[in-house]
Amino acid sequence: MRHANVAIFVPHNGCPHQCSFCNQRSITGQREQPTPDDVRRVVQKARECLNGEEQAEIAFFGGSFTAIDRGYMVALLEAAVPFVREGPFMGIRISTRPDAIDRQILALLRTYGVTSIELGAQSMDDCVLACNGRGHTAVQVEEAAACIRSEGFSLGLQMMTGLYGDTPAGAKQTAHRLAALEPDTMRIYPTIVMRGTDLERKYRAGDYLPMPLEDAVDLCAELLEGFERQ
Repeated sequence: MRHANVAIFVPHNGCPHQCSFCNQRSITGQREQPTPDDVRRVVQKARECLNGEEQAEIAFFGGSFTAIDRGYMVALLEAAVPFVREGPFMGIRISTRPDAIDRQILALLRTYGVTSIELGAQSMDDCVLACNGRGHTAVQVEEAAACIRSEGFSLGLQMMTGLYGDTPAGAKQTAHRLAALEPDTMRIYPTIVMRGTDLERKYRAGDYLPMPLEDAVDLCAELLEGFERQ
């Protein structure tokens, strides 16, 4: 059965750091933060379009969901969870930072129907993480992933290739360490230079050179094959 996400973007909200590559408002084309009424409207419209052949989740993407204002987070979840309890949605998926996960927040998420949590790891090289302003370490990725799995949530991990300071060999090592965490889903994102980012400034100054498209595709394909084998 095909999987489908009904995505609701909360751009930049909850992010305590400004990553070198990130401009969520440019990526999503969205400047305003969604309201609970927006959530209900989007999900209701999506529900009317489902044909029963999808395993559908409501997904909050685009920021660090568990780091946003707690009252706002709960309000968004309260707007979404009736669509899980009444059907046809199988659960709620969120994305967040590794350093914004603990057992207390996981207990709260479970109360509101969250079933899947994606962690933006991006790299498992602490130097690469620091160079790109991530503000967390590889160990924090491992600790958060273990906590999520032990509490019974579906674990998703996200990594990026072509980051400032990274190499193809480094990306392969990141993939190896992430695979060892036994995620249920993986996302691989090639780095793209977005306007208004520190990476754009480095690119224009000649300090950063993006991977050629063909090389990026080949590397992502190799990483994907590795994840599928494991």
